[in-house]
Amino acid sequence: MQVGHNKRGRGDRDRPADSCAPLGCDPGRRQFLGLTGSCAVGALLGIHWDLTDAAKTTEPAPFDAWIRIDPNGQVVLWVAKAEMGQGVLTSLPTLLAEELDVDWGQVQVQQAPVDPARYDHLTVGSNSIQSLWHPLRVAGARARAGLIGAAAARWRVPPEACRTELGVVVGPGNQRVAYHDLVAEAAALIARSDPDVELKRASQFRLIGRSQRRVDGPSKTDGSAVYGIDVRLPGMLRAVVARCPILGGRLRSYDGAAARSVPGVRAVFAIAPEGRDAFTRGGVAIVAEDSWAALKGRRRLNIQWDEPQESQCSTRAILAALHRNTSHPGSVAAERGDAPGALARSRRTIEASFELPFLAHATMEPMNATVHVRSDTVEAWLPTQNAADARTAIARVLHRAPDSITIHQTLIGGGLGRRDATDFVVEAAQVAAVARTPVQLLWTRDDDVQFDRYRPAAVHRLRAALDERGLPKAWLDRMSSVSIAAFLEPAETAKPAATEIGGASELPYDIPSFRMEYTPLPCPVPVGWWRSVEDSINAFAVECFLDELASAAGIDPLQYRLELLSSSRRIPDRGTVIETDRLKRVLTAVAGQAGWAGSPSHGRARGLACHACRGSYIAAVAEVSVAGGRAAVHRIWAAVDCGMVVNPLGVDAQISGGLQFGASAALYEAISIEAGRVVQSNFSDYPLLRIASSPMTDVQILPSSAPPSGVAEIAVPPVAPAVANALFRLTGHRLRALPLQPQLTRMHQSWEHAARPVEG
Repeated sequence: MQVGHNKRGRGDRDRPADSCAPLGCDPGRRQFLGLTGSCAVGALLGIHWDLTDAAKTTEPAPFDAWIRIDPNGQVVLWVAKAEMGQGVLTSLPTLLAEELDVDWGQVQVQQAPVDPARYDHLTVGSNSIQSLWHPLRVAGARARAGLIGAAAARWRVPPEACRTELGVVVGPGNQRVAYHDLVAEAAALIARSDPDVELKRASQFRLIGRSQRRVDGPSKTDGSAVYGIDVRLPGMLRAVVARCPILGGRLRSYDGAAARSVPGVRAVFAIAPEGRDAFTRGGVAIVAEDSWAALKGRRRLNIQWDEPQESQCSTRAILAALHRNTSHPGSVAAERGDAPGALARSRRTIEASFELPFLAHATMEPMNATVHVRSDTVEAWLPTQNAADARTAIARVLHRAPDSITIHQTLIGGGLGRRDATDFVVEAAQVAAVARTPVQLLWTRDDDVQFDRYRPAAVHRLRAALDERGLPKAWLDRMSSVSIAAFLEPAETAKPAATEIGGASELPYDIPSFRMEYTPLPCPVPVGWWRSVEDSINAFAVECFLDELASAAGIDPLQYRLELLSSSRRIPDRGTVIETDRLKRVLTAVAGQAGWAGSPSHGRARGLACHACRGSYIAAVAEVSVAGGRAAVHRIWAAVDCGMVVNPLGVDAQISGGLQFGASAALYEAISIEAGRVVQSNFSDYPLLRIASSPMTDVQILPSSAPPSGVAEIAVPPVAPAVANALFRLTGHRLRALPLQPQLTRMHQSWEHAARPVEG
């Protein structure tokens, strides 16, 4: 298996690049036509289009853009989703190869050209496999049927008398013909074929469900893989932007003389802020021959900023406002029964508030974009999760027609939802429009932390009424947060609760009376999608509170959950359903996996949590200890049901990575605001989980016959509550705010102070 990235060393990176293809990006229009337009070099099965504007006459069927078979027998499969570590360059071609029935070793994977009219390039929401599970299998099956039909016609036998065998059609009398000898004849048959083609049964799978090594693994191992930040073009300049550090602030004036005096600096100029679609802050751009000169020039700028009312914004004030919002009723987001009435009548109620901070994405590769603006065309090389919106954003800011803009999708060094935004793309386009030469805009780590689109801060105030057995008969959740929808959408159309309540508005637990209320908090802090979005916020509150109820009832947390899931139900949840039997299944599995019934080592404790989202189900057990006020998460067990698995190796990696990601956020991460400014600036004050403190992960993937569901985000939500619940069992103290480590430090310092002898 090969991935379509030229394998050259990093020492070759500065070699002039005539095109994007050697850099690991999708081929440009001319190259794509050169690759696919002639049967001398191969033919796209069923292709009746090219990328020239004049040829765009009819809309091709979906399968037309996925497959090419070369004369040497090599099969090229195209991937339209962005690869950001989740493995789509391996899993999506597996679907095609399975139904096409080709030798995996003869497959080459290429990034599809960015063409929103033919592809859905949006790579968010753990949706790549879910959305393409059926279409890609149909594409492969239709191509295979066309090849069989072509061979049958050649041999003058019925198609039913033929079969395929790893890139070969086999007919009566063991006649054999390779796929590449049938392409021209098969193309016409495929164009007229019935989309309702028969697909393989699971028992026939050769590739789906079997672990495949990542096709992009070798290039990422030897350093030849090209991310957005690695793009090199002839004559390319580097740029950085000085942005206002004050929320809502704008440029008042600047003096760029000192910056221009830095050797290598080519230009210093202001760029305007862009509005609701891009949400850029504007500022001053420094364009230079290399990044060091650009950064040095930025440090020498003399800038004055306007300080608006938002300069008084602070984390303390935001959290106080969120708590005030949850102290009174909000808009009813979901309800069954009469929770307020049941609470008023109950003799036994429990109440608790949970607090969650803003969080940064802190992707391994900071934001960057490379753009070349010419008189009639624009090219951009982007590590983006949303190539279509990126093209639209560039067209808007440059006042160009979208069809004049070519986007090259690069590898992404971590997306986590951050690269769905277009702010960094728009800034690069603004700078390149002035420079009139290829420009690579770079964000430093400090830029990345201080100008992020943060996970929203939120507060939950939960109340429950318990029956005589200690089980909840009423549940009232009042939530307030900084709403992503309210930030991104116009006030007249925004639905603030839509992006905030998932994972808390439809509980799988059998509670007779339930009510969730939501109140948005207007706030100048920019917010956006973060891995697992609101599920990471709401699972913490729900699963920690449920643990408190189990403790109050004197019932084991596992048994408490299983009791509340005793009836088999299907609960509507954001376009899918939660099946309680599947949630019980992962809970039971992880309990056996972790030895929940036994006792951990001395000085350690275990906590449990579960969650359902993106159509998948997960339960996790975390084992922790505390020494000197420092928490250690030693191991996390997880059982996951994500439907049919395409690549078990990839799922295991995604779940393991999500558990580590969740542990980092649970223990350490928080963005704080003071005087309208983000306090944190780098990993020195925005700490992440380090290798030495990373827990062991033990992932069990449960077999399932259900269609594939989301994997990339499912592991994050249960980690924080599992760790917090374990810390309660260990210390006897409930930690109801994230991150957990600062609270443990304060507790330790308080205990130490109380233990000191009083002098005099």
